[in-house]
Amino acid sequence: MATLEELLGAGLVELVERDPEIAATRLEEARRHLRSAETIAEEDPNGAYQLAYDGARKAVTAHMAGAGVRIRRGEGAHVITAQYAEVAISEGLGRRLDRMRRRRNRSEYASAHFEHREIADAIEVARELVAEVGA
Repeated sequence: MATLEELLGAGLVELVERDPEIAATRLEEARRHLRSAETIAEEDPNGAYQLAYDGARKAVTAHMAGAGVRIRRGEGAHVITAQYAEVAISEGLGRRLDRMRRRRNRSEYASAHFEHREIADAIEVARELVAEVGA
């Protein structure tokens, strides 16, 4: 597992001014995505998974804004977001977020359908990240 200092040293993230307002806005958006995912899980499993993933990811970016950390421009932002979650929020949740990212990519760029247990797990990851960041 990397550290925040290693992410900074590798140029993957940079320190910026903390922005509690953006952090609060992103966290509220994460909460809305989570509620929407829960609402449509039975009717639209792939859409629910996407919303749960986006909710989890936005919770992490809310944490970043509050901590004064930003991903540098370039490819791989979602990978770096999961790495940041792993080192700054929770190792286990960061790893689960990265698994969600890979599964989500399968549904975006290939033909993949999510089982109910996968959707429930994604919603749980999003719920836990929102709770951790909102605490």
